[in-house]
Amino acid sequence: MSGGLVEFRVEKKLARLHDPRRNFELTQVESEIRYDPLTGASGRICHFSLAELPAPDLSGIIADSRAHCPFCPGKLESITPRFPEDLVPGGRMGRGSALLFPNLYPYDDISAVAALCSEHFHPMDAMPEQVIRDGIGLARDFFLLAGDRVENGEGYGLTTWNYMPPSGASQVHPHMQVVLTANPGNAVARELAAESAFLRKHGECFGHALLRAEQAQGERFVAHTGAVAWLVPFVPSGMFGDCAALFPGRRTLTDLSDADVAEFARGLVRVLQAFFRRGLWSFNLTFFPARFGAGDGSHWLSARVLPRFYLNPKLHVSDASYLQLLLEERLAMVYPEATAALLRRAFSAP
Repeated sequence: MSGGLVEFRVEKKLARLHDPRRNFELTQVESEIRYDPLTGASGRICHFSLAELPAPDLSGIIADSRAHCPFCPGKLESITPRFPEDLVPGGRMGRGSALLFPNLYPYDDISAVAALCSEHFHPMDAMPEQVIRDGIGLARDFFLLAGDRVENGEGYGLTTWNYMPPSGASQVHPHMQVVLTANPGNAVARELAAESAFLRKHGECFGHALLRAEQAQGERFVAHTGAVAWLVPFVPSGMFGDCAALFPGRRTLTDLSDADVAEFARGLVRVLQAFFRRGLWSFNLTFFPARFGAGDGSHWLSARVLPRFYLNPKLHVSDASYLQLLLEERLAMVYPEATAALLRRAFSAP
């Protein structure tokens, strides 16, 4: 499949087997290998025998974690650290109900945590827009304050959110990781390099070409909400689907206005509600930024939302295995086009 400058390449696969579910009748089972239209990285879409995800009982996790939560009122001020005054006056930063402070176990020279609210727990389908706005707005404010403190002023501002245990979250209380670094990680670095090459070859920003192609094709485009375009990646990153937000013309969080952040928060609430209706209750959120000060026009800021779950809830089997972690091969059991249809219904609902 071709979308002009953007190619959507698929290889169909057919496995032959004698199926015990059909009295050992010789059966063909279809799967796909898809290739990322920017980097060429491959991913697989396969069929799994997975029953409907049961609604988990989270009451025990919530109660047990609340007793020792460092981010709850009454503990936050006394337990969490402070930045040096020459970096953050007062040692911590706040916006609305969110508070940002240094990570006791830092990932880089300047590594922060943002506790998003005073409430210990918000269900995934009832995440308040204001909590999201405060957290992302606070990360942006931190980057505006300290972004030039990275080596030679050429750093990256990374903002991520691990929500609930399947995502790798060490705390139930909603919080984000906010990191200033000269090394944005392999995925961001690969994407930025590929986008620069795309711009040199075609004279157009990849994000612009991708959005045009997805809107023309229509199968994976979800919605426009103000300054944000929502779509489902052609090669999914998660086993149960994922979603991406593009910010046309913006490069980093520091380019977003309060109105842009609010539009993203409204859209993210709908995305989370849609995935929750699938039986999902955990997610990762990551922003992919350009380097601060980069001006070649090759990159649009994006955010990726990846639902997480236990493949076998009784055994707490992770949804990530050797394929993703060691072979760096994405694996999904839901077609992106089906995920996009689910999300379009969520965005069109009143």
